[in-house]
Amino acid sequence: MAETDTGVAAGGLGKTIGDATLAFNHSNVMFPLVTAQQAVKGAITVQFPDYSRVASSAAAATADGVDQGTVTSITTAARSATVSEHVIRADVSDLAVMGNSDNLTGNIGDIMGNAVAAKLDDDLVELGKSFSQTECGAASVLALSDVFGAMRQLRAAGAPFPYNLVLSPKQVWGPKGIISLLHNSALDTAGSSTTDTATARPIGLMGSKGEEAMNVGMIGSIAGFNVYWSDQIDEDVSSGGDAAGFAFSKGAIGLAVGPEGLFRIETERNASFRTTEYVATGFWGEVEIKDSFGVYILSDVS
Repeated sequence: MAETDTGVAAGGLGKTIGDATLAFNHSNVMFPLVTAQQAVKGAITVQFPDYSRVASSAAAATADGVDQGTVTSITTAARSATVSEHVIRADVSDLAVMGNSDNLTGNIGDIMGNAVAAKLDDDLVELGKSFSQTECGAASVLALSDVFGAMRQLRAAGAPFPYNLVLSPKQVWGPKGIISLLHNSALDTAGSSTTDTATARPIGLMGSKGEEAMNVGMIGSIAGFNVYWSDQIDEDVSSGGDAAGFAFSKGAIGLAVGPEGLFRIETERNASFRTTEYVATGFWGEVEIKDSFGVYILSDVS
């Protein structure tokens, strides 16, 4: 059993330390962006309605006093998500707690909770791969035209705002990522024009978005999308060096939350082992609600 004893919890053992450095995952990206609904007491399945779009042709011109005899059917499809458990357990020995000068037990709760939150992100970003609408593609480098292409497809589907663009770290900061599209490399050699000299020229930025990227290392929005990143996104899809980013409207993805909440952490004493068991559990299920409200953006990041 992988117990947290003095052999593994040695970071603050027998020492006086100022701070404990916790290696957190970047988590809780997706929860605010999707359609979340809590299951009612006595049930663990949430059903999301997917409304079919009514074409403009259904609104026919009708003369004054003439009955509209054509009845338009408003149809919905049921998209169901069933809550399941996502569990992490850690057993912490008494001696490890006694010998650590930092707050070992308090930090354990933070670390386990963070891991469960990262798993929630992982489950939700996997749904991005299932959108049938696509931009860019395997072995293709991301371009701004792909971002605008995703916007075009969402608008054509009548997807409501806001629109979200969720990318992997390499799709944002990598040499083939979106930040690289907002500046030109510095010139340090002559020859690109008849007036060039060998004097180096600074990086050329693409307007305010290029300046934003240079100043803060990130852009909050582009082409009508709010931009997010998640390190849970697959950056080597089918071992091809491609990352599975996506764009979507909130109604594209549904999240079913457990009837007693999304997250719980409990402790249980095991006196004979002189340990305390910590169990963190996440209660959720996820489903694609409306396929046309999402766009899969697979791009080369190798």
